[in-house]
Amino acid sequence: MRVLRQIDGHFGTGGDGAGGGVRAADDERAAVRADRARLELRRGRPVALAERRGPAPILLVAAIETLDAAHWQALQRWSADWRLLLTGERLRALGADLAPAAVSMRPPGLLTVESLRGFAALSESPEPFDVLLRRCGDTQPASTIMHAALALARRARIAPALVMAELPADAQAALAEDEILRLSPEDVGRGERPGPPALRRLSEAAVALESRDDCRLVLFGEPDSDAEHVAVIVGQPDPQRPVPVRLHSSCLTGDLLGSLRCDCGEQLRTAIDRLAVTDGVLLYLAQEGRGIGLANKLRAYGLQDAGLDTFQADRTLGFGGDLRDFAPAATMLQALGIGCVKLLTNNPRKIEALRRAGIEVVDRVGLTATPNPHNERYVAAKREQAGHYG
Repeated sequence: MRVLRQIDGHFGTGGDGAGGGVRAADDERAAVRADRARLELRRGRPVALAERRGPAPILLVAAIETLDAAHWQALQRWSADWRLLLTGERLRALGADLAPAAVSMRPPGLLTVESLRGFAALSESPEPFDVLLRRCGDTQPASTIMHAALALARRARIAPALVMAELPADAQAALAEDEILRLSPEDVGRGERPGPPALRRLSEAAVALESRDDCRLVLFGEPDSDAEHVAVIVGQPDPQRPVPVRLHSSCLTGDLLGSLRCDCGEQLRTAIDRLAVTDGVLLYLAQEGRGIGLANKLRAYGLQDAGLDTFQADRTLGFGGDLRDFAPAATMLQALGIGCVKLLTNNPRKIEALRRAGIEVVDRVGLTATPNPHNERYVAAKREQAGHYG
């Protein structure tokens, strides 16, 4: 049975005995390697993935989004045979009849940074994508190690579109000399920390809000990322009774700027006003754009302007329908001593996620926003494709 523990300000699941301590240390080292790899990809540098044991080939990968001409030229010394690694969502959204979750393929002709960005939906391609796709050769389902590389890109909040080259095992010495980070697929998986996340309770303060002046903000941080989540405790909720709770994913455009393209800002303000009457907790989660990050959310807006709905746009960029993780919310509630809630939501996934984590959800309170011409398709897509309550 998992036990919630607080150690040096950390909340999460702990291991038992010496074996648990060794596993925790191994997982921590894996998390550090995965975190460093995500930073390397964000900086435009490649990372090398290889199995831990044996003289296995090395997969050298770089993120198309962060490549510039200088980085791309530097990569040419490692191989003359570069391939594309794209998600199945990206290809299926653009008409490719491909079943695999991800594929690698040999692109046509001379590759430039601009042509690579076209494959990744980061810029307009000089040719229609389906034409480019037909000219690609040797299309193969992605291997386990390739899926690990794509997972790194997603976690780094960059477009999951990579260039890759297979190197012989004896290239490791040269890679090390060039300070190219090497890790294994297992590092990526173990670095994801399955189960409830460990969170640090970083700081807290009383903050008077417009709707209620006796509020308190409690900040939680994820040790293996820069994500910070805020618990807004409105009034004096009684943890001995079902506590009204809202899980709200961050939305800069809607929450701060009052964007009419979504219903996020109105839902946030409505939730706080309701909690001001009933007392409760709002959990503000650092998960912009359903977990794809602000840059990709704005790219998705451009695709929506071209006629796609919100989910089609995310898939065109190579992402799934919703990449958010609501496990941190459950850990925050447990850290606050709250085990039973009335959830303010239209999203059934939030209810399911809290219940899986051991939080009792005794009631759901809908949050209906006022539709406008800018968000009608958005709200309809959430209802029809993601099963949101009306």
